[in-house]
Amino acid sequence: TAAARLRCSHDARARDRSATMRCAIFLAGAAAVQLETQMNANPIRRVVSMLQSMQKKVEKESEEEEALFAKFECSCETSTKELTASVADEKQQIDDLSTAIETDSAQKKQVDEELVRHKAERDEANKVVAEATSLRKKENKDFESESADLKANLEAMKKAIAAIEKGTSSAFLQTTDGAALLKAVSGAADDDKETITDFFQQGSQGAGSDEIVGILKTMVEEMAERLADIEKAEAEAVANFEALSSAKSKEIAAATEAIEEKTARTGELAVKIATDSNDLKSVQGALAADESYLEELTKDCAEKKKLYEEAKQTRADEIVAIADTI
Repeated sequence: TAAARLRCSHDARARDRSATMRCAIFLAGAAAVQLETQMNANPIRRVVSMLQSMQKKVEKESEEEEALFAKFECSCETSTKELTASVADEKQQIDDLSTAIETDSAQKKQVDEELVRHKAERDEANKVVAEATSLRKKENKDFESESADLKANLEAMKKAIAAIEKGTSSAFLQTTDGAALLKAVSGAADDDKETITDFFQQGSQGAGSDEIVGILKTMVEEMAERLADIEKAEAEAVANFEALSSAKSKEIAAATEAIEEKTARTGELAVKIATDSNDLKSVQGALAADESYLEELTKDCAEKKKLYEEAKQTRADEIVAIADTI
């Protein structure tokens, strides 16, 4: 298989390196032997000592490299764990912020719609009150005018009746009350108006006073009834206006309170949405940076581990070669 072929190839390369190393060590030892022989020393012992020293040095270097790599590998594992947790936390933050922004945006839309409705309701209530007030003023003005006329006419007729009963009717038309009487009877039937006018102009020579008094009293009763009717209607109109004004005032107050509340709420939501949006951009940027760094860290740690394993194998081969030579 491919894996088997790779292992065989690796073993072959290892054997080649070991053989080469042993050859180099052997040659170095042979040279040392030759040199020691020439110097009449103990050549074999010196070569063995040199090889043993070399072996200890290689083993020490191997241990130091292993200790350094262990620290590096621990750093890789710690950093990878921290970055992985940070990435997971940032992804959760992004989900939470996105959900919050979506929820708050929907709520703000609803609050804004309610705010528009409350404003329209308040405007409509104010419009109704304004129209009712204008109508009430007109109705009251008409009432005051008619009421004043009726009261003046009633007063003039009562005085005319009293003048007739006292026998002073001939001079009555020359007075201010007489002018008021003529104005009062101007709206009567033509026959009644003419009879009354002739009576006061001709005095006792005209129609009988009893007939005139009867006509005037009938008119007084009719005017009194009319005055009572319009006073009653005015009182009802005032009551209705006050009830309407009170109801609309409550509606306006409630709408105003709702407008103030919704205005504050939509402002709070706008601020929260803006803040969450800024936070979302910040977290997204942090996530992109952490993911990029995690990818680089993973790649770097893997490459360093590969290099270490190769160096470790080389050291092991050296130690074996030295041992075989000794």
